[in-house]
Amino acid sequence: MPSNDRATPAPTRLRRLRRPQRPHPAHDLVVGVVLFLALGIAYVVRMFGYGMDLWAAQGADGAADRVARAQLGFTWGLLCVALGLAGVASLLRARWTAVIQLLAALVLLAFALLLRHDWERSHPAPPAPLPSWYVPCYSGSGRCN
Repeated sequence: MPSNDRATPAPTRLRRLRRPQRPHPAHDLVVGVVLFLALGIAYVVRMFGYGMDLWAAQGADGAADRVARAQLGFTWGLLCVALGLAGVASLLRARWTAVIQLLAALVLLAFALLLRHDWERSHPAPPAPLPSWYVPCYSGSGRCN
């Protein structure tokens, strides 16, 4: 009797991508907290470094702007890292790690928005140009309305 290899495929051919088992909740929570603390420590240390850079510049032209842009860029970068870690944790079915990383991403988003707000307050838009027909009013000039 001829063997029909096509009718019953070998198990190696049809290997499915198996989803990993859900990690133990305690391990999941510990990994999430450790990653949260690692992100927090990295953020605090780098922001301290930016503060030291600003202090070392001693009022050099544009130093404050360079440091503010660097702080904002670093915060957005760390936010992307937190979102990436949350994605990897969700792929690995580590619920608590994913939730904690999303919390870290929300905190970093708040920091980024605050840094952006400070940047925009320190760099206001220039005022609109005056119309060509405008004549300033000087006291005693007789040209005031």
